Amino acid sequence: MGTISTRQSALLDSELFDMLSKSALDVYFYVCDLTTERSRWSAAAVHEFDLKDEYIAASDWMWLCRIHPEDQEKFVRDLEYMMSGKTGDTHQCEYRIRNKDGQYVWIRSRGVLHRDEKGNPARFAVVLRNMGMNPKYDNTTNLYTIHEFRARLYETLSRSSQAGGILLFDIDDFSRINGSHDYAFGNQVLRALAEKLLSLHLPGALFRMDGDKFAYWMVDAEPEDLEIVFNRYSTAAAELLVGEEEIPLVLTGGYVLYPTDGNRAEDLHRRLEVAMNTAKRQAPGSLRAYTAEMYRDEQRLDALRAAIHQAVLNDFEGFSLQYQPQLYTESGYCAAAEAILCWSTQEYPDITHEDLMAALENSGDILQVGRWALEHAMDQTHDWQEVLPEFSISMDISSRQIIQKRFLEGICEMASHYSLAPNTLCLELNNGCYAAGDRHLSDLIRILREHNISVALDGFSPEWFSVEMLRKLNPLWVKLSSDFAGDAADSLNPSLPALLALFHQLGLYVCIKGISTDEQAKLAARAGADFVQGSLYTEPLTASDFCMKFIRPHQV
Repeated sequence: MGTISTRQSALLDSELFDMLSKSALDVYFYVCDLTTERSRWSAAAVHEFDLKDEYIAASDWMWLCRIHPEDQEKFVRDLEYMMSGKTGDTHQCEYRIRNKDGQYVWIRSRGVLHRDEKGNPARFAVVLRNMGMNPKYDNTTNLYTIHEFRARLYETLSRSSQAGGILLFDIDDFSRINGSHDYAFGNQVLRALAEKLLSLHLPGALFRMDGDKFAYWMVDAEPEDLEIVFNRYSTAAAELLVGEEEIPLVLTGGYVLYPTDGNRAEDLHRRLEVAMNTAKRQAPGSLRAYTAEMYRDEQRLDALRAAIHQAVLNDFEGFSLQYQPQLYTESGYCAAAEAILCWSTQEYPDITHEDLMAALENSGDILQVGRWALEHAMDQTHDWQEVLPEFSISMDISSRQIIQKRFLEGICEMASHYSLAPNTLCLELNNGCYAAGDRHLSDLIRILREHNISVALDGFSPEWFSVEMLRKLNPLWVKLSSDFAGDAADSLNPSLPALLALFHQLGLYVCIKGISTDEQAKLAARAGADFVQGSLYTEPLTASDFCMKFIRPHQV
């Protein structure tokens, strides 16, 4: 480990850093140039943690060695999630670290990552706050802390006669709130939620865990008790007011019973996470009880995510795009297609598109892979437009992608680079994107349309949208599932023709997807759909097969 000279990055040697270092005596901070792996630490941090110098090379290992062994894995995992984009470009973590006196103190770490124009991590800035030996109450919410939770858990499990239940829940898409407002407002939301939950005066104890996670602990609890608590908490969160602003929140949770589900603190905490993650994956907004099968599923998913991440690092090995035509309902003419991301290896030959997207979302690799997919789709479309100038392409994007400013900027840059005709590229927003709120979505759609990129609302549901909201969003397309139309040629959904008439009145095209039978095709035609898509016409095709079937017949 060595030092660097004053000729290093201006980021590390700035006058501003010196000023902050001298003034910030009650907090510690550092900045790191990730391209050189060199960092600079504030004077208070150097003193408190007995660092050799303000300037440090490869400080990650130096810092990790000081972290309590029980907290090292969590610290590393948190950083990996941030670097991969899973938690956005922010770092939030609490852990114990050894100070100059050899004592372990609790640190609350908050960091922001800056990426270069290619999306690679470039700079990292972190603020550290010393919370002492064992902080009992959280400064933001005034709830018990995760440290108090762990202490009570160890103590409780040491008594074999004790039994109870623990509920772990978090706020769905909380990063959206921080992204659309700021962290100060995010803290206001957490504080308001904590106050409202406490006002219910339910038996048991409430804890703030990491970030937007909370835990509820009840002695001698039965499953029904925890379900009642979660339902009451969910109702309260859905009606949350922050000042005078309505901020409805959706909670998703999991629970364990002890000693039934385990008698070791580490096991119970891990199983709580598994139960909550399962609920978030399978049914956001729900509560799930831990089962052994969940744990096995989580292990399989971890292995899948690791394999996909390695494939990304290996220049997107195994990734490809397939294309499914979107046909005019009346003529059957193909002038558009949906580009569908695929991934296949010898170990994982049959991964569905849905499972692939979920794994990419969870690992954070969706940002890199999404950019790769869009670039390849645009490149392919540019070639096909030489034969069919009006040809267009669509691709689904996720909630994690749309809240990332750099991802949006990258799409607009690519569209300009390929000089695609207006509305050539259409981004399909799935249900998960709707939680971003109509204001964020309308701003997103406006920016995209300024760059001649259209938007489709995929999986439209009347529960999500009003006429006013549709006018605000002003998409070009709406995509409906074939299930929405009906299940037989004589059982057309009676509301569908009126709904499609409304869409047409608003200037929207309608595509009914998932058409697999002649009966469904007839229903789509009777309802007045503009386009149809599904396996009845063809399964998704490779680029070469799609070109052979739908593009080359038009070549002169």
